[in-house]
Amino acid sequence: MSEKAYSDKLIKLTAAVYATREKVVEFVREHGRLPDEIYSGGLHIAMRVIIERRGTDIALTEKEKLIYDAIIREGRLPGGSVKLVEDYHEGERC
Repeated sequence: MSEKAYSDKLIKLTAAVYATREKVVEFVREHGRLPDEIYSGGLHIAMRVIIERRGTDIALTEKEKLIYDAIIREGRLPGGSVKLVEDYHEGERC
């Protein structure tokens, strides 16, 4: 995971989305690391709800911080990542 490719804001949003999956939170608590894979089906809905309710620059809950710390420590995003259109400059390709 390139540091330049993902801003702290995107990593926080991704952690919040992953934390909506209780099995992911339980896995990190038990094993101290992210699962090898995180099924991404439906995570786009969680992302939309989080952004609608909390915006794009969020403060993390305890569960989300647990996931955030694991992402930072491991440097990987096994369930994909949140990308925001607002982060792209006019003329750039996604």
